[in-house]
Amino acid sequence: MRDIVFADSFHLSPAAEERIASLGTIFRCSLDERERLLAAAPGADLIVAEYARIDEELLARCEKLRGIIVYGIGVNHIDLEAASKRGVPVANSRGGNAEAVAELALSLMLECLRRTGRANSFITSGQWNAGDSAALPSWMQGGELKGKTLGILGPGAIGGRIGVLGEAFGMRVVVYGGNTYSGAWSRLSLDDLLAAADIVSVNLPLVESTAGLLSREKLQRMKNGSLLVVTSRGGIVDEAALATLLSAGHIAGAGLDVFAEEPLPASSPLLSAPNIVLTPHMGGSTEEAVINISNIIAECCATLLAGRLPETTVNKKLLTTGDR
Repeated sequence: MRDIVFADSFHLSPAAEERIASLGTIFRCSLDERERLLAAAPGADLIVAEYARIDEELLARCEKLRGIIVYGIGVNHIDLEAASKRGVPVANSRGGNAEAVAELALSLMLECLRRTGRANSFITSGQWNAGDSAALPSWMQGGELKGKTLGILGPGAIGGRIGVLGEAFGMRVVVYGGNTYSGAWSRLSLDDLLAAADIVSVNLPLVESTAGLLSREKLQRMKNGSLLVVTSRGGIVDEAALATLLSAGHIAGAGLDVFAEEPLPASSPLLSAPNIVLTPHMGGSTEEAVINISNIIAECCATLLAGRLPETTVNKKLLTTGDR
């Protein structure tokens, strides 16, 4: 019987979980059950992981592993080199949550500009005491997306969708990165994009070349009064520098759904920074995205157990064994 190990807890649609269960026995771990995961490794035919670390220590214990499937897109918690050396394909759920994350990115932009959450608190706390618009506090005078330049770092499935939504709001789109990008938007260097964009959307994966990419120096290159939105992975942006530049007013606002350390520690300077909107890595948390991702994962399980590579395999170039 095949063993399919869920390395941490995540949401699957009932239909997808039923399909996966028909392929083998599901063994469940939670994110904090590292020793239990290590103990399950020798019998695992497949491992499905959202955040759980799949590293050399774990892979060395795997005796019959046929594939690793990532719930979501980011693979920074997977040792791709170690998996590839063992001929183990790693597939993600590319495209499954693109719409959900893109729409959250736009909502963070709008919240930074219009401050609807703060305005709601203004009413519910009893501060709205005059009907004249001139009596409203100055922070309620926000801005509009139309006419702004939207800079996208990483125009992939999610970044590309953010660009399309931005254009629908009347924004001009420029991009940086994305090796396979061949769209019509202007491609700029990182420094040129940071200097030109009114809003910068970070949609790059967290890999060696992007870790710490938006350093203090790079953040200072952003246009005065611009916004920063981050929905891909933490660790790309220097969070302490961002908090400082928000306090100084150089960056007018920021919306972050991901952080270098999750959950966000109480000592984080972001918690006391002005004009910032923080959400708990909820970008892909919609009913539609869960169904999409679930279906992709179930299909990946079936494909890998049949000895083939899923379309979403991320380490094809590193594999030396081809289809399994």
